[in-house]
Amino acid sequence: MIKITDLYKSFNSFEILKGINLQIPENKITVIIGPSGCGKTVLLRHIIGLLKPDRGRVSIDGVDMNALNRVKQNKLRERFGMLFQHAALFDSMNVFENVAFPLREHTDLDESSIRRIVLEKLNLVGLKEIETKMPSDLSGGMRKRVGLARAIALEPEIILYDEPTTGLDPIMTEAIDNLILEMQGKLKITSIVISHDIPSSFRIADQIAMIYQGKIIEVGEPNVFRKSSHEVVQEFIRKGEGK
Repeated sequence: MIKITDLYKSFNSFEILKGINLQIPENKITVIIGPSGCGKTVLLRHIIGLLKPDRGRVSIDGVDMNALNRVKQNKLRERFGMLFQHAALFDSMNVFENVAFPLREHTDLDESSIRRIVLEKLNLVGLKEIETKMPSDLSGGMRKRVGLARAIALEPEIILYDEPTTGLDPIMTEAIDNLILEMQGKLKITSIVISHDIPSSFRIADQIAMIYQGKIIEVGEPNVFRKSSHEVVQEFIRKGEGK
């Protein structure tokens, strides 16, 4: 579904991405790992078209994201949902209003339809009868769930997760992992997860890719990735698993 070809990006002459090549299969979970500052989030922003590469391309179903005009690019982005690192909920809006926001921005649905969809999505992520609560009343895990309900409100084909387990304890991390797997099973979507959490990555991934020094140094199914002969990959796995 998504093909990243020879992608380069620099900021103030500092190279972040140095020729990224990666294919992201349809209806699978691809986890992109790597040390802090290696360019994981920069890559994610290229995939959704928020950044323009210095060189290379990101193709969605064969369409080059950056070859499109703004209107067509925005239309293509409607195929994406995104769960931001800290959920990025609007603090001045309650849960219902947060989940309803993309529906009001991008559709002409009436209020009864919006209400039905919001409650349906909240139920899908395991949240009931919290629609009147404010984000400040929620735990970190609940905020992530509300963020995910908002991300799937428009029924996207692709969901991007930016460090979904950051700041969560082990029990809540496993709960979020299970939620990602559950969404994958129910919605049959293509998921891209940015993570530095090795146990979480091996739990949820169909494919793992590692960025190091601006390039993909290993990619494969979890059992293949674990057996990588690359020293940096093995060191990252060992440290991530506390060995």
